[in-house]
Amino acid sequence: MRRWIGCLVMAALTARGAGQDGVFQVTAYGAVPDGVTDNTAAIQKAIDACAAAGGGTVRVAGGAFMTYTLYPRSNTRLEIEAGASLEGGPDPLRYPEFVPSPHWRVEYSLRRNKRAMFYAVAQTNLTICGRGTINGHAELFTEPSGSGHWWKRKHDQLITGRNIFLVGCSDVTLEGFSIYNPAGWSMWLLDCDRVNIRGLKIDMNLKFPNGDGIHIGSCRDVTVSDCIVRSSDDSIILRAYQHQLNEPKACERVVVANCVLESRSSAIRIGWTHDYEIKDCRFSNLVIRDSITGISIVMPAVAHVPNDPPRGPGVPPLPEGDAVRPFGVENVHFSDISMNCRDPIRVSFAPDTKVSRLRNITFSNMTIRSPEYPSFVLRKGDRVSDILLSNVRFELLPGGKNTFNIRGVERLTLDRVTFIDSSE
Repeated sequence: MRRWIGCLVMAALTARGAGQDGVFQVTAYGAVPDGVTDNTAAIQKAIDACAAAGGGTVRVAGGAFMTYTLYPRSNTRLEIEAGASLEGGPDPLRYPEFVPSPHWRVEYSLRRNKRAMFYAVAQTNLTICGRGTINGHAELFTEPSGSGHWWKRKHDQLITGRNIFLVGCSDVTLEGFSIYNPAGWSMWLLDCDRVNIRGLKIDMNLKFPNGDGIHIGSCRDVTVSDCIVRSSDDSIILRAYQHQLNEPKACERVVVANCVLESRSSAIRIGWTHDYEIKDCRFSNLVIRDSITGISIVMPAVAHVPNDPPRGPGVPPLPEGDAVRPFGVENVHFSDISMNCRDPIRVSFAPDTKVSRLRNITFSNMTIRSPEYPSFVLRKGDRVSDILLSNVRFELLPGGKNTFNIRGVERLTLDRVTFIDSSE
């Protein structure tokens, strides 16, 4: 009897597009790999069927599948095979805006953009993997600025703001695939736990605006390894959000290793305006090439980012009593890094930044080729202490304007730090 029931269940799954191995082929649900057919409903049907069956693999194979917003589910593994791609559709209005959520404050979504190509909230045991490609087609949403170098967005809100956006998710794996030309950020991980990002290739036209790589916000227990990121904005970002969440949450226990980074902004950025605490993080065995800034812990003045919610037109005021807690960074370590950039290490806070502490930050075993010296420009009341540079070699290239600028640091230790003049 049990065997007969099991056969019926297997037959039902097979009829719905799942093979005997629990694989749900998107083509079995009507997806067409011609690059122009809207496959959103078909692919989502395969994802939902996989989740309803208790989990399994949703496989994308055999060509280019155009799609709009997809919603990954718990216990599902979306596999994009080599030679296959998910292509972001051209109509911005067909990426639906996020609906209100108990897990985060949608109304304060950054840049007032509420769209994404992949969007998951409060899902667990979630995987996106494979050797295929996710293409955001940023060229559809940007245009030349007139200067000939940088392009500009046609509209901040009518655009796929993030290729992958995961909120409040846990036990997440992102592995092996490529992201090409994201229309905004490649990914935004917000308030997630236990995330493993491995072997991604992120590449984009460096003229396109605001193309961030891996954006980790208020997450815990995250590993990023063996990735190659070439980004028109920051490559790897750690932030700790306050207004976007129902309560401020630290970004902590993040490990980044064995990556190659290239950025037209900062290869590594720690913090931004109105951030909370970032702590217990490590960056090691990295190559940073052809970047504007190597490592940046810079808090700009609020006035310089007027459209970053909760600021900006059409953004509701903050709830009463929603005060900004001070920014803090502690136990963050950078080691075994080869860097070629314009500005190597820049640490500074705007006058309107509230700071609790910046403590126990180390830079060790690094070779840096740059025309500029490192810069630590802080204020006496910022409680900046225990900054260590150990076994760091600076090769100073032509074109530099600054000197080794240190202000407001209570304790800075230089151990085997070498400056070599290579400017001639």
